[in-house]
Amino acid sequence: MAESVLPVAAKSATRFAETIAKETETPVEVVRLIYDEEFNALAAEARITQYVGVIASRRVKLRLQKH
Repeated sequence: MAESVLPVAAKSATRFAETIAKETETPVEVVRLIYDEEFNALAAEARITQYVGVIASRRVKLRLQKH
């Protein structure tokens, strides 16, 4: 099921990463790696994939706040 959402996610992942990087003052490359990890973990198990990117973004922010 993850393959069906990956093309859509690739289009917005860079925007999500740039926004989160600015908000958290973290390098975009680091944010993108974390985002990709979270997105792939969620997409692998998701039945409804419409909000995977949004949930992944939230999880990235939470992970960065802990550090």
